[in-house]
Amino acid sequence: MARLPRARRPLAAEIATAIRGGAYRAGEWLRQVDLEERFGATRFDIRAALAELALRQTVEHVPNRGFRVATPDRRRIGEMLEVRALLEAEAALTALPRLDDAAFALLEAKAAAFERAIAEGSPASQSATNLDFHDTLYGFAPNRALVELALEVRDRARLWPLVLWPSMRALRRSAEGHGEILTALRGGDPVRVAASVRSHILDSAANQPDTEEEARR
Repeated sequence: MARLPRARRPLAAEIATAIRGGAYRAGEWLRQVDLEERFGATRFDIRAALAELALRQTVEHVPNRGFRVATPDRRRIGEMLEVRALLEAEAALTALPRLDDAAFALLEAKAAAFERAIAEGSPASQSATNLDFHDTLYGFAPNRALVELALEVRDRARLWPLVLWPSMRALRRSAEGHGEILTALRGGDPVRVAASVRSHILDSAANQPDTEEEARR
């Protein structure tokens, strides 16, 4: 009997969580031997994870020097979030005419799964259930090219492999945002639908590079 492949450890996400949690500062050099010890991983796996984070611009690779924590480009992130908000709002609007009672029941179940993850889940499960809510909604949009582009931009606009929130308050605000989107969709008001999606994306602490320090103030 063939053995099932072992699930790949989300090491890049673990390192990104440590960076965003304040374990490493912007510009700080990341010594691979220290990361190996901290995360209990091999040098090969650490280097692969850092290469993944470099593609996301979470860390910066300097030839012949190594990797250091990148300084977020606030302007670029802001511009990408604007584009993302436009695309996802349009995806939600085009999905609106296709939503029936069964669709709303499914979306409400996805929103409830995110709330359960907030109460008792890990950062990975919170990220996964949050994205599942949005992906389910956009799954009803008829223009698949639009949805694919929206998801691609969403991925490019994030510095982290996971959606990460700086506080429980920020998590709860995201859950409230799901509720506002659902209310707008049930009301069938296109203007309100677009506004709720845009606000959920642009105002979320999970989409900002330096919300940890702000959350402590």
